[in-house]
Amino acid sequence: MTTPVFMLGVTGGSASGKTRLADALAELFEPLGGYVLSEDDYYIDASEFEDFDADTFNFDEPASKDHRLLAQHLRTLKSGASVEAPLYDFTTHTRRDVSARRVPARILIVEGLHIFCTPELADIFDLKVYVSAGEPIRLARRVARDVAERARTESSVREQFALNVQPMHALHVEPQKTCVDLLLENKGDPDFKAMARRVAGLCPSDIGVEINLKTGV
Repeated sequence: MTTPVFMLGVTGGSASGKTRLADALAELFEPLGGYVLSEDDYYIDASEFEDFDADTFNFDEPASKDHRLLAQHLRTLKSGASVEAPLYDFTTHTRRDVSARRVPARILIVEGLHIFCTPELADIFDLKVYVSAGEPIRLARRVARDVAERARTESSVREQFALNVQPMHALHVEPQKTCVDLLLENKGDPDFKAMARRVAGLCPSDIGVEINLKTGV
């Protein structure tokens, strides 16, 4: 692939809306082959930890992810080659037996809690975006998500939020605001398509021109 890959990173607190923004960006950039890679798929397999307990394990610590592998895959994609990305199962807390083939595109969107925490990883991104949301919004959305999608009880989610999520947010997530190119506020019911347009405005001009030509927008 001779066309350069533009790497766009979206971070923010747990349940802040970063995934919905990433999905809106993927929809916007779909004519250019854009898609989302999730940092969550790079969680380290539970079998690598002694006496793993999902109710007490700190999923909100950067060390819970394999940033070295993610950085390697992003550099490979930027070089124009494909990768076989892991797929993480939150019900078993293990990597699935199958992988997902990821291919280079004009623009790729990476979303996750800690993608700018590790310098080796942060340096790969061409544009960094942070989605900010207040603690009550994030807690309510995390409870709804984890109970519905990750086989958790509401009490365990609330306990984990108090013990790990919020302290780790202050320690690792919030400081990422200082290194981003764009800070977006989620106050409860944002227009993610409008937010995606704001992000697109910071992308290289040729990307904007290509979107307009392909979509007629």
